[in-house]
Amino acid sequence: MKFSIEKKELSALTMLVYRAASNKNTIPALSGLLLKVDNDNGLTMIATDMEIGIKASTDQITIEQEGSVLINAHYFADLIKLLPDGPVILQLNQETSRLNVNYGRSCSFLNIYSNHEYPDLPFEIINHRLAIPQSILKEALRKTAFAAAITHFRPVFTGVLFDILPGPILKVVASDTHRLAYYMYNLEDENLEPFRFIIPTRTVNELLRILEDSDEMINIGFNENQVIFQQENFILLSRLLEGQYPNYEQVIPTSFNTTLTINPGVLATTLERARIMPTDDKLKIPHVQFTISDNEGIINTYSELMGEMEEFLENINVNGDNNIKIAFNTNYFLDIVKIFSGECDSIEIKLSGSLGPALIKNPEKDNYLYILVPLRTSN
Repeated sequence: MKFSIEKKELSALTMLVYRAASNKNTIPALSGLLLKVDNDNGLTMIATDMEIGIKASTDQITIEQEGSVLINAHYFADLIKLLPDGPVILQLNQETSRLNVNYGRSCSFLNIYSNHEYPDLPFEIINHRLAIPQSILKEALRKTAFAAAITHFRPVFTGVLFDILPGPILKVVASDTHRLAYYMYNLEDENLEPFRFIIPTRTVNELLRILEDSDEMINIGFNENQVIFQQENFILLSRLLEGQYPNYEQVIPTSFNTTLTINPGVLATTLERARIMPTDDKLKIPHVQFTISDNEGIINTYSELMGEMEEFLENINVNGDNNIKIAFNTNYFLDIVKIFSGECDSIEIKLSGSLGPALIKNPEKDNYLYILVPLRTSN
């Protein structure tokens, strides 16, 4: 195998793929990056840890000899990223079992793994189900995935639900049971049958790195218990999370006693300041007390160790009961408010008492919203 490629092209392709490789030493081949070179496809890179797999290719290369090689993904990515701009020549030396990486007058020699140990992933076996613009998928994931649990005894809460309903309507939902993020989009394929699937948040993170703000469609298909996201010269394959996702619709409250309208930027900076207050041993969750009284909003946070902060929220509008005291997890509250910052001038926070879940939304858009469960505190 021998080919030449510009460093920028090689680095861009490597950055797309290498993170799917395992960073554990249990099975050395799974920490590898497979490079395939042929006249039909150019350079193709594949990486997998058997949970997720990524395949991408480029034809912006000059081939002298076809072939393939398996090298350590993370070391190769680090090396290529730091190479000087210009042409890079990669050549497999069969005698030394090394990949020679030539750049200018310099050269690195990388040890290789055995190709025979590398798994054969079903990238080509795809049952296509739907297509969605990249920009929409990116927005849906960005506005929901943060609400999924990092760990949970019910694995479905560590992923993001795609729920395709009659219409057809796509609803993307994430929740850790303390908060819920909800996004809705009207699909164009009128013949689409209802179905649902759950993808891990790691898959979401890889998609968010790859997706662009464009109307170009990305295809979504399936192969047994795997989902496949495909666009030109790129395929991401991921396992699906098994289990029944709870009825998220019944979690969304429909009646409220109080509606607050407030600038999300102002609220976000207030919560940022509140977040620096250290937590106490008694209640280790960082939290703020949100008080609404006489058409006025007050954010209060207290630390026995460090002190207290009290801030009055300016330009707040209160409709309904204006005598409420409610506590929220500071980080959860801030995560939601930051989604709106820079996107709209005001948000609505709908409340039904001190213990009922809050609904937070952009009053100008009905296709996404957030539910935040309050904390029970002694104050």
